[in-house]
Amino acid sequence: MNAYALKNSLPRTWGAFFGQHGNFTSAQIAAIPTVLEGKNVLLCAPTASGKTEAAIAPLIENYLPASRATSELTILYLLPTRALINDLWARLAAPFDALHISLTVRTHDFNNFNPQHPSDVLLTTPESLDALMCAHAKVLCGVRAVIIDELHIFEGSVRGDQLRTLLQRLRQIRTHAFKFGDTPNAAIQYVALSATLAQPDIVAAHYFQDLYVVHITGNRATAIESVALEAELPTALLAYLSTFRQRGWRKALAFCNTRAEVEAYATAVRAGNSPFGESVFVHYSNLERKRRHEIEQQFAHAETAICFASSTLELGIDIGNIDVSLLIGPPGSAESFVQRIGRTNRRQPKAKAACFYRSPLERAMFEALPNTVMRTPSSSFHPSVVIQQIFSILKQSPTAALRLNPLCDLFKDFISPDDIRAILGELQAKQYLKSSRMDEWRADERLNRLIDMQTSEHTPLSIYSNIQTSTGQLKIRDQNTQLVVANVDRQWFQRDVLTLEGRPLNVTWYDGEALWVSSYRGTNAAGSIRYLSGRQILSYELAQQLAVQAGLETGAIPIIQCANGWLCFHWLGDIYGRVFRDLVSYTLSVEETKQPGLCLLIHEEPRALPTWTEEQIKRYLRDNYRRYESMLSLGAYQHLLPTELRRRTVVEQFNVPHFMHAIQSLHIERTYEAPTNDLEALLE
Repeated sequence: MNAYALKNSLPRTWGAFFGQHGNFTSAQIAAIPTVLEGKNVLLCAPTASGKTEAAIAPLIENYLPASRATSELTILYLLPTRALINDLWARLAAPFDALHISLTVRTHDFNNFNPQHPSDVLLTTPESLDALMCAHAKVLCGVRAVIIDELHIFEGSVRGDQLRTLLQRLRQIRTHAFKFGDTPNAAIQYVALSATLAQPDIVAAHYFQDLYVVHITGNRATAIESVALEAELPTALLAYLSTFRQRGWRKALAFCNTRAEVEAYATAVRAGNSPFGESVFVHYSNLERKRRHEIEQQFAHAETAICFASSTLELGIDIGNIDVSLLIGPPGSAESFVQRIGRTNRRQPKAKAACFYRSPLERAMFEALPNTVMRTPSSSFHPSVVIQQIFSILKQSPTAALRLNPLCDLFKDFISPDDIRAILGELQAKQYLKSSRMDEWRADERLNRLIDMQTSEHTPLSIYSNIQTSTGQLKIRDQNTQLVVANVDRQWFQRDVLTLEGRPLNVTWYDGEALWVSSYRGTNAAGSIRYLSGRQILSYELAQQLAVQAGLETGAIPIIQCANGWLCFHWLGDIYGRVFRDLVSYTLSVEETKQPGLCLLIHEEPRALPTWTEEQIKRYLRDNYRRYESMLSLGAYQHLLPTELRRRTVVEQFNVPHFMHAIQSLHIERTYEAPTNDLEALLE
């Protein structure tokens, strides 16, 4: 379809969504006709290619005509983060107003959705959709279309499996409504959007069937500088920022791998002679929601500014035109690297970035990341989702009861009836459920208590969410306003100076739940800051690329003699590397190095590596399952599963066949001729 015909196919939405641009992007030309035909579509396209408009405009044409008699919730737009929802709500406000289409938001932080008078379109997260199903399932009877944005963020995670289950529950709601004449049909059209996704057709099929994949290839060109940064000093960073004026740059987004790093470097820039003055911002999840939103708005509208952020700003929040991304330390995966680099000049053909490395390993990782393949997510279902959904369904049930057959039907594509029975039995033994009659369960004492605590800030679990969160956090309250400004881990305070948003603070007192703080009254706070480097979990794919970069053949393990034995470079990444170390320790005397994802120390020269069967590896994982549950991110409800299912989940998510393939290709390389200090430097 040419551009003229495509314009004519959008008589209702052309002016509102595309009129100001006057044309369509290649992604829109490819996807819109297929969406208009009513097909289920997965659109994979680069950042800033107009994916949102390619989805929402044709769905409005299909399901929200100007002549519609009544208003009901018709389109669900699902996103992974509240910040993305706030951003999209602001972006869609003008075109929706022009079209007289109502748009609302439902998140944990903000909710203007009224079930008695629902909007035409709702922006929400899977967790908030779950809560909506529990409280007002009937309002979903009229949903005709679902958009899933940033699909790659969900895939392979507990949130993705929760979303898969919620979509199945939505289909059941629609089918029930059609059966009783509350809606003319039960059909739902799906449109999924993603910028980076391996095996897109297989991934999308986890969420909906009969899909049509639109894949727009090509990523923006990048201009990347590498800058050496002392581990204990911000001097090189400050020097780089001083070049902004001559480069014609005004705004920068700086990514760090830990919140402590965010605070340390923001403090240094705020105190240093930078071109930003007071326009130095920080952004991470511990800040209160209202303050995060204020920071997003202030940074977006500032003419000259810098924002130091954790991974919270990797996704497509509109924070204005950014001249350059600064990466202080490398992320642990190619996916995260692509997201961070792509945040700059989103409407320009080239992305600019500066990568600051503080060690030979960080430098090597930055050099390897552009060539690292994307991870292929595991397709194994996370059974902890079943527990969270059982609690959610009981909350939704008008009879306050749960029956076995409907539950097995809901999860028939994900988990066996025997596993579901085992889960129900475990929850009954732990007094979360009680059996009222054959194959029927109701909430018992512990679940009732958990439900009662849902509005409390001290609730240990959310019945609408399976996201793992930190425990033992402390509130920080401002002494003057008495408001909570952040919720932080206790490790936060293992520093010489307490800072928040790059500003030093004095701790006034601690009341048992919160630290009360006031403005700093000392001098030279920046000089007391410790710069503690950190990184994300090193992925197997990135570790393998480091080996390629070192000039090694596939599977080659160079060994280097040192004072305590032999350094054995395996390049397996953090999770596989830990398992490899433990398995080797059954037959050889080994120690962990500073970089267990790359190398282990063997006390005697290894003649050959031990070999293991698949069953031996599985037995090891079953015996040590607790050690890997948090590393594999198996969900907040993982600990409530039956022990045998917990063990099996670790084995499945670890992906033993992939690990076997990785270690079977390993062989000791004694003829490695490159200078040994090149490799040893990676362990510093």
